[in-house]
Amino acid sequence: MHKTRARAQAQFPSVLLTLISIIQALALELMWGKILESDFLWEWSIQAITGWGLITVSFMGILQIWAMYSTMVMGFVWQPLLRDSIVPFIIGIQEFMLISLIGIEFSTLWLYVLASLFVTAHWVSHSSLRRARVDPENSQFFDKVSPAGLRDFLPAIITIATLVLFGLVIDITGNTSWLPVAAIVFANIILFWQIMSLRSLWQMLMGLTD
Repeated sequence: MHKTRARAQAQFPSVLLTLISIIQALALELMWGKILESDFLWEWSIQAITGWGLITVSFMGILQIWAMYSTMVMGFVWQPLLRDSIVPFIIGIQEFMLISLIGIEFSTLWLYVLASLFVTAHWVSHSSLRRARVDPENSQFFDKVSPAGLRDFLPAIITIATLVLFGLVIDITGNTSWLPVAAIVFANIILFWQIMSLRSLWQMLMGLTD
């Protein structure tokens, strides 16, 4: 059993990254097809601005998911569970829904799907890092980092709640002009900040920063 566990732990990173890369490639292909078939994107209008904003959020979301998985897999060692090979398919479905909902008419369902993607991504990262903490091979990193508390989850909670709140306000008011644009700008800022945070984590793991 120890040999089986060691073999699974050794082969898990390459299997997971291969799976994630396939799903992200399919998401990028779907996004490119959406760009080509959406004529409204090439006209100067509020719908075009909103549409390009949705596309940039979707693209940055794909980048963030890839960066999250690649950083965790190459930076940490943890005991894989069966769900680790299943959750990427759920993330893929969420990404496909996010891209499919891009259209000339803004749909608040897009915001709810984005919020659910944030929930899934944060759950994956937290559950994986919690298992990585108990592995002695990661002790050099986790000896300097305190276990996550409620304060550490506040940014994620605020982000998800804000996206849902944007959706509810748009549904109630019927505003399909500046409110969707504000929600899209907020999502882009959050995703850019998360990618930069992963960059800092990567530099720390590679020994480039203290």
